[in-house]
Amino acid sequence: MLVASSSRRKSARSRREPSSDRIEEDYPSQHVGNNDDVEGGDDEEEQPRRKVKQEKKARKRARGDSESDNEPPAVVDDDEDDRIDIENFHDQPLDKKEGGKLSGIAQDWEMIRKQIHQGSFSLAKEVATSLADVLEGDNATQALSEVDDIMKTLIDIDYEMQSHEKTLSGMHQQLMRGEPVEGAVDLYEKEVKKRINEFNDRTTRKKYGSNDQYVQFKQGIFEVQKPGENIPPINDFIPREEGDESDDEDDLEIGGVTQDFKCPITLTMLVNPMKSSTCGHAFSGDAIRDYLKRGPPSGKSCPAAGCSQKLTMAMLVADSSLEKRAKLAARRAQRDEDDSDVDDEEVIE
Repeated sequence: MLVASSSRRKSARSRREPSSDRIEEDYPSQHVGNNDDVEGGDDEEEQPRRKVKQEKKARKRARGDSESDNEPPAVVDDDEDDRIDIENFHDQPLDKKEGGKLSGIAQDWEMIRKQIHQGSFSLAKEVATSLADVLEGDNATQALSEVDDIMKTLIDIDYEMQSHEKTLSGMHQQLMRGEPVEGAVDLYEKEVKKRINEFNDRTTRKKYGSNDQYVQFKQGIFEVQKPGENIPPINDFIPREEGDESDDEDDLEIGGVTQDFKCPITLTMLVNPMKSSTCGHAFSGDAIRDYLKRGPPSGKSCPAAGCSQKLTMAMLVADSSLEKRAKLAARRAQRDEDDSDVDDEEVIE
């Protein structure tokens, strides 16, 4: 009787309690200890995933494809409920709803590129002008040549980043016109590579001769080494190569100007200089403020000789780089003058 009673209780318990194998089959993603989910059935995330997988297998069976246990699952976009086939991602066309994402990535490239402009380029120019001030002869030539190589490398990196930015912007514009982008990844890679190769095929003059950062770099060195002299065209600093136009025909020459480090108003060395965004003339900060304060709100004529441009305070911007170059040029000019005095004394003796 005891055996029979025990058997009946065991049989009844078996009917009431499902086996662990059955639970695992029904709830493949169930974690130990989550009894609420067991009682409530499949959780909300598991249901759409199983549905997607079942639909995909059904499509494969319809095509006659064999199923594989190692087949990668489809990816579900929870926001838009779009299914993206990872295997065939390269072949999926993009449409307008992806355009905003491409635009955002392009803006990221632009932001990083501008940070390089503001940081690395400025640092390279400051190092070059400082070396030009303290070094002379072969030492100066060697050191400045190394900084020149760094500057060119920065410009190369800058152009490469622009290639990514412009390629993504072009794809974005294409999508905004309602034109789908086929083979987006391959198209992106090929277009970036094409832009970079075209840049690398240019001559040295064509790469750097019209780059504002490089022009300012070379001019800053010249101003410190030879204060008061006319700055020659940029092509005078870059040897001509095969494929370059002759110097007489080149329309991209920049230079041939003199940077005057004296204020046109005070006729003394620039102090806290401010530069006109219209005519490019620079003035000591206090002097130009006082000059414009005594004029009408519409502005006054530029006080630089021969310039008739109107000036207002809104047209003036502080130029800390010019101030540094002015100080370096003044120090070098003083040093040259002292050396000249010493030579004169030796001749007299």
